[in-house]
Parts: sequence; C-alpha cells; structure tokens
Amino acid sequence: MTGAPPPGPTAADGSASLPPAPGAGTRHAPSPTGLRDRWLAAWPEALAAWGTQTRLHAPVLHHGDDRPQDVGSFAWFSTVDVEVHIDLDDIAERGLEDHAVAVLAHEIGHHLLSPGDLTTSARILSRVRDGLVDLDPLAGAMANLWSDLLVNDRLQRRAGLDMAAIFAALGAGRAPLAQMVMRTDEILWGLTRGTLTHPDHPVPEREASLCARLVRAYANDPVGGAGGFAALIRPLLAPASSDGAGTAADRASGAAPSGGQHGILCSQSEPAGAVPAGLATDPTLGRPVLHPAVDPRVTGAAPSGPDEEDPLHVPASDATGAADALGQAISPAHYDAVLRLLGLTTSSAQSAARWYREHAVRFLVPFPVRTDSPVDEELLGGHEQWDLGEDLADVDWAATVLRSPVIVPGVTTVRRVHEQQDGHDPAPRPYDLDLYLDSSGSMPNPQQRLAPIALAGAVLALSALRAGARVQATTWSGPGQVAGTDGFTRDADAILAAIVAHFGGGTSFPVPLLERTHLGDPVTGAPAVRTRPAHVSVISDDGISSMFLDHLGGWPRDPSAARAAPDDTLAARAVRAAGGGGSLVLQGSDELARRVAGWAPGYRTFAVSSTDDLVRFSRDFSRTLWTTKGADRAR
Repeated sequence: MTGAPPPGPTAADGSASLPPAPGAGTRHAPSPTGLRDRWLAAWPEALAAWGTQTRLHAPVLHHGDDRPQDVGSFAWFSTVDVEVHIDLDDIAERGLEDHAVAVLAHEIGHHLLSPGDLTTSARILSRVRDGLVDLDPLAGAMANLWSDLLVNDRLQRRAGLDMAAIFAALGAGRAPLAQMVMRTDEILWGLTRGTLTHPDHPVPEREASLCARLVRAYANDPVGGAGGFAALIRPLLAPASSDGAGTAADRASGAAPSGGQHGILCSQSEPAGAVPAGLATDPTLGRPVLHPAVDPRVTGAAPSGPDEEDPLHVPASDATGAADALGQAISPAHYDAVLRLLGLTTSSAQSAARWYREHAVRFLVPFPVRTDSPVDEELLGGHEQWDLGEDLADVDWAATVLRSPVIVPGVTTVRRVHEQQDGHDPAPRPYDLDLYLDSSGSMPNPQQRLAPIALAGAVLALSALRAGARVQATTWSGPGQVAGTDGFTRDADAILAAIVAHFGGGTSFPVPLLERTHLGDPVTGAPAVRTRPAHVSVISDDGISSMFLDHLGGWPRDPSAARAAPDDTLAARAVRAAGGGGSLVLQGSDELARRVAGWAPGYRTFAVSSTDDLVRFSRDFSRTLWTTKGADRAR
C-alpha cells in the first residue's frame, strides 16, 4: 500500500498529527529510549495477532547512526535472515509512534503469509514482472504492494487491528494507484467512501472493485494472484504524459511529481548471493497472466473456451522456448531479471549458471568408471627355523636375539614367514571429463534463453562431479577465443561459468589444446596434461567440422599436407589416448550426427535440438557409453 509522508503537522487528507511543541511550531521529538521500549513491549501483542503459537525473535530497531541509508522505508523485512527491522527516527517523523502493534504485525505477516520465504518472494516477483510487461523497475515495489494488501486485509479482518489508522497517519496519496489501493481497502473493510481516499482526486472505482475481489480470491495464494494484480494496475502506471505529470515511479509511490519520494509502507532487503531454490524449474511461472476481469476465481464465471479471444490476456514475458520437457519454466534472462530485482545478483553469467544447474539435476546420468584387477596382499606371518644353507638375508635378527642372546646358526636363528591373501576389488575410479563447448555466433547464448545444447553440457559436467571425477571445461569460438577452467578441477562454479560463457564469434575448434591435454605438446615436448583416463566430449553444431580439418582438408598448421584418414586425425588419436571414449553432442538433425560419425572414430554422436531431445540423449548416453560395460569398451 502506498502513501507519501505528511507535508507538515496536518496530513494530506486533513487528519491531525501530534500537536506541535510549545512555541516551536514543530512536533515533539520523542525520547529514543522511550520509543524503543514502547515498541519492544508491543512485540508480543503483534506476534499474538498471528496466533498464540507464533514465535519470531525481537525486531531490530534502528536509531541515529544505526539507520541504514538505502532501504527507503521506515520498516523492512528479510526472508533469509527472518528479521523485522524498524527505523525509529523515520517512525517519529511520520507520526507513527502509536501504531507499534499494527506496524510490527504487518512485518510479521510478510514472514507468515506473503511472501513467507525467499522462493515464494521470487515467484511473486516473477509473476508481477510478467503482468507489468515493460515496467521492470517497478516490479519489486508492486510485488511488495500486492503482499501488503493480503497481509493488511488478514490483520484488519481477523486480528481486529486498525490498519486503516496507519493510512490516516500517513495521509492519502493522490496518484491513481494510491487512490485505487485506498479504495480497495475501503471496500474490503466496509469503510465509507472517502475514509481513506483523497476526496479531491478521481478514484479508479472499477479497478478497486476488481482488486478487492482479487485479494479475497487469492487470500491464501499470493503467487496465483500476483500476475493478475500487476496486469490490473499496469494502466495506472502508464508512462508520463507531456504535461509533466511525473514519472511512473512517482505515481507508483503516491508522491507528488516534484517530490519523487517512495512512500510504500515497507520494503524487502535480502543479502546478496542468496539463492531461491526451485525458482528456475517452477513449471507454472511461464504461464500467461490472466487479468482479474476474466479470471474465473475472481468473477465466478466459467473459464473461457480455448479458442475465445481474450483482449485482457497478457502473455508471459520472454518465456519463449522454455517449454516442452521443462514445462513452462522461465527463461535464463527472466530468471536473471528476478534475481536482480531482489538484489541477489549483479551477474547474468552467475544467474545462468544457477539456472542450468537447477535444470540439469533432472537429467543426470551414470558416469563411466574403471575397475583394475584385484592385487594379492602380502601379510606378515609368524617365525620359523632358519637353517644353514638358506639365504642369510632371510634371518630376522631382532627376533633371533630376543629368542637367545647366544646365536647358534640353525638352532636359535629364525626367519619371518610371509603369507599371501587374495585382494579385494578396488573401489571404482571414475573417468575424468574433458568438455569443449562451442560458443560461436551460430550457437544460442545460454545466458539469454534456453540452450538445450548448453544444458547437455551441464548434465555431463554435473554427472561427472557427482561420480567423483574432475572436469576440464573449455568454451571456444573463433581463433584465440578460448576460455575455461584451465585444467581439470572439481570446482562446480568454475565449470558452470565456462558452460554458460558466450563469445558469439567465428568457429575454430581449439585442436592444440586437445593435443596438449591428451598427446603432449609437439613444440616443447611436454607430456600430456591429463594424468588419468578421461572422456572427451564436444558440444557444437556443424562447426564441429573444424575439429577434423586434417581429414576434411585445410588443416591450418600445414595446409599443403595430405588429408589424414579418419583413424589418423589428431582428434581420433587424442580420444584413443584419453582412454575413456568420446562423445559429440550436436545441435542439429540426426542426419548431421550420422554424417559426423563417419569422420569421428572413437566418438559417439548425439543430436540435441530441444529439451525433448535432451531426455532422449540422457537415456541413450546411460544405455550405451556411460555404463561400466560401455566404458570398458571405450577403453
């Protein structure tokens, strides 16, 4: 809910504030210690408004130099830290000293009703962002406004708290959105028109009526109603007209155009780096937004037919290409936008890595392992007589001296007996993974939209790490455009960062790196970088041909050399030396995969163009190459 702070001793709607100090013309400044004690004493009653069993540690009360500078409100909450924060100085400036129970209960409601936790908060924000279409900067404030409506209605109706008195203290906002919110509360709480709304400004009556019904219809489903709420208020946040009516942010806050001061009741502040679990894979977040005017839960009408044109239907933003096997999940770009709005990240690459990690775990495959032959173990046995003529080196002199201080060869001399025990099967040892990912201009940017081919790379890498293997991940594009982990590692973050990296340049497979890794450096004579058997996997499209130029012609190091036979190409020799087999995962048709297979002995080829293909790819990989039997064949 919105409302700008009162401009002076009298609120904007005419309600009286606290009396001014004698002879000063200004309000008394309350004692910080006394105000703190009053608000702490109100905490148990605020908790009881949500039930006698409600437990939450005491609020964090800020004053003076302890006041944060970037929150923008007198009250805020954190779902990660599960805390309520109050700025007592701001409380005093706004004249809210006597509303401790209502304000504290409201903040508690954000932990218990809406949003409740970080994932739900992100889901609400995602739906609001879809409903606002092109007003991303306002999505966070509008998501909080929707939660405010739900929390306040619950407290006013069920707990009997006078939430309307807070608005009377703040003063009614004049902006269309503020008027709509105030009218919504009047309808919800049976108040006379004009109790909260400003009498001299128009009230969006139709929108307020729909909003009131939306609040009741989705009272226990904050995510379900968030998109419809955003679609409802979107016209009230239209871009500023040429008459200087102010910015959309001004109108959202209820402030005057010249003031630009945000007046939302509270705000949300989360620590950077927190991860809302399950957001990327939520199959419902990509669904189209339904305006409340055509929402059966709001109107009580039967759903429209699938062929009926709906002028109030709002399509979900940038969810294209994220459906099929993944359901209606949000895209990596949408996921990044939500995390940025929550203040959880500033890097689209980190967001994309989280998105692909969350999706890849559904498709993980068994990783190939190798098992060496058992080795007999030698055990120390007892002692037996050493006789003359036997090897003198077999005498256990320490045991002989302990047996008798007088050494008589063949009489007091003894030797140690060594016995053999059949060895046990050693623990399976996984093959390492040498992964190459094409990020040329023909490949989709995995940071912007779903790239099934990048998801396939994440599946392979995370499967290897789960089995205890190490991974070398290399992203490549044109000549000199190579980045990655710079060796084999078990750092999942570094590996996923390489998987989602994107150059968008030409296409030139880094054959020298493949050669140094598995065959050694032909220039310096250095041995192969790889120290354990490894599986070689390449993610590409028809640009995979640059990996076999010594067979197809045009090998850059020696263009005049004769074409190599498929078995003699550097790629074929490298995969044989690697010892764990190879795979080529190609964005393209099955025909492309069959054609490439003729160039690539030692590699299995797979075509992956959609997430449905990814399911088939995971199944086929498990069935053929990635079982122990398949790994032994590859070796």
